Amino acid sequence: MMMLTFNRQTLPFRTEFAVAGTRCVLATNSLEVLQSAAGWRQGTDLCGSASFEMEVFVDSAMDNRAHQAAFFRGHRHLVFALLPPRSFVTYDLLRRRVHGILSVAAARDCFFWNNLLLPITVGVLGTTVGVVPMHCACLDHDGNGLLVAGVSGAGKSTLSAAMAGYGFSFVSDDWTYISKEGSTLVAHGLSSRVKLLPDAVRFFPDLRHLAPRTTLNGELAYEIDPSRTEGFAVKHRSHPRRIFFLERTSQSGCYFVPCQSDYVRSFFEKNAERLPDELVQAKAFRTSIIQSLSSCAAWILRTGESPQKTAEAIGDFVTGANNARV
Repeated sequence: MMMLTFNRQTLPFRTEFAVAGTRCVLATNSLEVLQSAAGWRQGTDLCGSASFEMEVFVDSAMDNRAHQAAFFRGHRHLVFALLPPRSFVTYDLLRRRVHGILSVAAARDCFFWNNLLLPITVGVLGTTVGVVPMHCACLDHDGNGLLVAGVSGAGKSTLSAAMAGYGFSFVSDDWTYISKEGSTLVAHGLSSRVKLLPDAVRFFPDLRHLAPRTTLNGELAYEIDPSRTEGFAVKHRSHPRRIFFLERTSQSGCYFVPCQSDYVRSFFEKNAERLPDELVQAKAFRTSIIQSLSSCAAWILRTGESPQKTAEAIGDFVTGANNARV
């Protein structure tokens, strides 16, 4: 396989930015990429050494290639990805490096960066650079993070959107990135859009004004930008204190069933992405994060109610728990 070698002459423009608790040093040949990077929360959490390096070469020849759907292939600590529109990215987990050849269309597309490249990059590299991707949503209530977990199709995204509309601050949907500051857990979110399946229009009538689109995994879904949705408050980080495991039921009502730390640990371990054997430190770090999460107060939430009524029940439950401590 032919490998491209980038250097300072090839990639003369450099910057750095923080994303989901990581620090990235970016080199590129594109002023458009450099200008886009100005919006990625520069100047925050940038102390210390780089979490990972990203080299992005923008090549107009890529725009002439045939369209191809997203495709991933991994071999040990290497991951190869074809991403629309017409871009090729490689990830080296061992060396914490990203190399990408992007089309001009991808380089200037904010949707591509915010909803594909950056979330995928943090998802692939995360555990090796100090943040663990966890399959759950995160909302914030008075500075306390609330994780919503559950199997695929349980309704995490619709419940998260309903909770944001009810008054919780929105941190993340579907994937949350967990790190540690000392012994304190920190949950990070990205500026990704919330994906709601077509039947969510029953609970959110305003979706009728939008057109669903095909997502990366081939599903048809509405995509809403939390930062531009009326009534939503957005935070980029929170401190997880509670975990709710969402289970749908045909019975009416919302029931909060306390669960033990073993349940929390088992759930997140079974849903964790496989890591190559050579990433010993990353595996140990993820185990420590899951162990810390298992110390959070946790409940199985069985609900047969709408997302809005379930969000209201969670609000009442959390408020009652807070009052009980006073």
